[in-house]
Amino acid sequence: MLNFTTSEVSDVLVINFETTDDENQDWQFGQRDWLYKLIESREEGRFAIDLTDITYLASSEIGFLVTIKRRIDRRKGQVVIYGISPYIMDIFRTMNLHKVLDIVDNRAAAMAKLRP
Repeated sequence: MLNFTTSEVSDVLVINFETTDDENQDWQFGQRDWLYKLIESREEGRFAIDLTDITYLASSEIGFLVTIKRRIDRRKGQVVIYGISPYIMDIFRTMNLHKVLDIVDNRAAAMAKLRP
């Protein structure tokens, strides 16, 4: 399961994902809804997703990332994903997600790409 924290860097909302062993589904769905509302309420539509600490993603978690992207796209925002492990990148390539997700190597590259 994924857990996340958020922080603001130069008007970019950085969403830092971490792995957790918490099996409490209600908490996970509540956190996801909270993040969706946060994305939709922000005036500034620039987001960075940090997957540096993630070594595995279940299909539901990949779906969560795609849903985040769709919600940001609907708002005409921009999202960049960084810190992807080689294993997860292989999964993204297999699913052709590397063609629809904006992926860079690290936080500095993400911030540079998200400059206004």
